[in-house]
Amino acid sequence: MRLPARSARPRLFVPVLLGALLTTACGGPDLSKQNFPRTTVTASAAPDSPVADPAVSLAALRTVDPCALLDSSTLADVGTPRGDAPDSSSLGECAVELTDVGGKNVRLNLKLDDITINPGAATGTVEGLPLLVRGPDGKSCSVTAVTSRSPGYGVNLDVSYQGGDPCGAGQLALRNVVRRLHSSPAKLSKPAGSLIDVDFCTILDETTITNVLGRGSDPTPYGMHGCSWNGGAATGYLDYDEKRVPTVGEGETQVDLGGGLTGVQELRSGSGKTCSIDWLHRPTADGEGEVVSFEYNNFHDDAANDDACGKALTVVKALLAKLPRA
Repeated sequence: MRLPARSARPRLFVPVLLGALLTTACGGPDLSKQNFPRTTVTASAAPDSPVADPAVSLAALRTVDPCALLDSSTLADVGTPRGDAPDSSSLGECAVELTDVGGKNVRLNLKLDDITINPGAATGTVEGLPLLVRGPDGKSCSVTAVTSRSPGYGVNLDVSYQGGDPCGAGQLALRNVVRRLHSSPAKLSKPAGSLIDVDFCTILDETTITNVLGRGSDPTPYGMHGCSWNGGAATGYLDYDEKRVPTVGEGETQVDLGGGLTGVQELRSGSGKTCSIDWLHRPTADGEGEVVSFEYNNFHDDAANDDACGKALTVVKALLAKLPRA
């Protein structure tokens, strides 16, 4: 398990242009030659104004099917989806390949819970939400509709567009994605016992977390499906996704979680101590399933004597008692 990989990359956001498409001699839009009118910064994009849109809250987005947002009607302003179906790499994320009217390739990668480290740097709005743009950087651009300022999250589209206008195309697609989110978007299936709509920041009691991590361990959302705690003694990260079933690899051991359930445990030492425990909650397909992960980190001076895996196991067992079962 490598939970820190979710951490956001630094982003510098600059204004870009957005507007209606012009028509080329071929009778269709050519996004490589557009002049987009400047977006307007409104009160809803002010740096200190909260985002209060229930349709894009983490709770609402947890059950949305991201690939259903990238259908031909959403993307008609940008191009035509190619033969392959949209590709979902994880819950809340999906990518699609398009061909524009001039035959150029466009790739869009949608993430519903992108970590936004500077949500106050809005350059305008998109369907009432603050708009952040990074790019263009050559053929690439990243556009984000801010859904939460504290913590900073947003619905993000990373766009790759060789020979076209990636920022213009991204904003057109993002506008349509947000419109779909505001109008009963398609949902992921929720079989009995699924964790798809669980808020992991509310399921663990404060006493358990405080005893393991220390005082001041207030929960903070870790994407749509996880939670993090930063205590006085240590930090913890809880994450959930649909992925390959964990198996014991080099440096890992099998751990008994009780009730006939086992997990995969890994202890790492260096400047501190880190212990992670992954386990399968519910199988979904051959070799895949709903997998939950908890990671305990202690980077203090006393870490050498800390029972990192024992403390991680305490949290995991407390969590297992609260999770729904089929």
